[in-house]
Amino acid sequence: MTITMQGDAPRSGLAGPSAVRWLAALFCALTALTLAPLAIWPIPPSWDLVNHWARLTLFHMAPGDPLAALYQVRLAPIPDLAIDLADLALSPLLSPESVMKLAWCAAIVLPAWGAWRVSKALNNGAPQPAILFVPVLSYNLVVTLGLVNFAIGMGLALIAFAAWLTVDRRRVGLRLAAFNAISVVLFFCHLAAFAALALLVALYEAKPHVHESRREWAKRLLISALHFAAGVVLWAFAPPIESHFSGPGSKIASLAAPMFNQTVEAGVLATLALVVALSAALMTRRVAFAPAMRWPLVGLLAFVALAPPTHGAADFIDARMAALLAYLVFASLQGPHAARARGWIAAVAVLVAVARVGAALPFWAAYNAEAGEFRQAFVAIPAGARALVVSPPPGRCPSLDAEDFARGLTGFVAIDRRALVSTLFTGLGMQPIAPRDPRLAEIPWTAPSLDWIARRVPDWQSLYDTVIALHVDCDWRPEQAGWAPAAEIPQATIYRRP
Repeated sequence: MTITMQGDAPRSGLAGPSAVRWLAALFCALTALTLAPLAIWPIPPSWDLVNHWARLTLFHMAPGDPLAALYQVRLAPIPDLAIDLADLALSPLLSPESVMKLAWCAAIVLPAWGAWRVSKALNNGAPQPAILFVPVLSYNLVVTLGLVNFAIGMGLALIAFAAWLTVDRRRVGLRLAAFNAISVVLFFCHLAAFAALALLVALYEAKPHVHESRREWAKRLLISALHFAAGVVLWAFAPPIESHFSGPGSKIASLAAPMFNQTVEAGVLATLALVVALSAALMTRRVAFAPAMRWPLVGLLAFVALAPPTHGAADFIDARMAALLAYLVFASLQGPHAARARGWIAAVAVLVAVARVGAALPFWAAYNAEAGEFRQAFVAIPAGARALVVSPPPGRCPSLDAEDFARGLTGFVAIDRRALVSTLFTGLGMQPIAPRDPRLAEIPWTAPSLDWIARRVPDWQSLYDTVIALHVDCDWRPEQAGWAPAAEIPQATIYRRP
């Protein structure tokens, strides 16, 4: 396999195999450090993770399970199935909970490994010291929100891009077969991950080669596009995606994405601090970006700046790519070349990683305590019930920063109580499950207010027998005649019809 990158040949930032092994060992240790809290607390504080867990639970419904009368499984060639396919493959060995935890670990390990592979490909097999900062990105917005399928796909896309950098271009048939197979895998992982790899390859190949005619340039781009034909065909023939429940989105999320830290504001500040530190390092001229990566980095940055936060059913479009850009930035850095400077970089990377994980520990503890409270309160919900999750009217509780995380925990209604819950994702073309009663699909899984529901679905009370009102620390409580409180915790109140 020969390396066929364009641009100046990079200088190695490490001297010899022993130094590479040392860097690899430290890189693995820092990545493992980000996974360590899972040995203390059973549930990662990742908003959509419980929703994934609940969906996997439906794959294991026995004929007499109350869930079987409420939900149906409808497997189809749709994207965003990474965890689902993993569960089907591993179900003889692992429970849905174990698969969920394994998927969360993969969402951290695969992007880190992908960045390592890109750095290695750009530097003749010798990753650069800056790669040690990649584990600091582990708790990004993608992972924290539980966009696990995309995170896994992002890692595979980085690994595939590293292969593109080093593949023997003379073996066109092998390349076409391999990358079309990769495009199929990425399609089923997540559509945005497939699009990300295609975008990276397009940006990398867009730079004209020396002494290359326009016709040769166009031919090379056309051949590059053919490597992703299988994924495009799957995309074209996939079922339409239900899109009328997508959120409003915000560009600010893209600024917070690389260093998201429980709140958007903290994530933005942490990302800005990272940008300032990186800019200062670049100004010393001891580190620089690999010449071959200038077009991909600039192009991806432009995409993040110009892309809308949402489009149809897709959400956090720019934020997802911002997380990918952060991994690619550290993978593309070269230098410094002095041994003493490399030692300082390693020391700083260790300190930052320890601080990053340490700062997250209180949130791990609080999230698992909150999950325990929710699960205890859900004992009031009988098996086979139909639970509607609602939130306060707009503007009633403006400080509900934790509402999304509380909403994610309502998936335990399906897991523990074997009951239907309105927040479980069941979008057409997006998920392989659906409620058996099609009228239930009229209620969005975003926990709207009762006022909104009353306007859109006037007969909602005939569809549900349980209401979970999320209020976190707000004093709001819904007022509905004929409903009585069955359980209450600081985050929510559960109502049942007597």
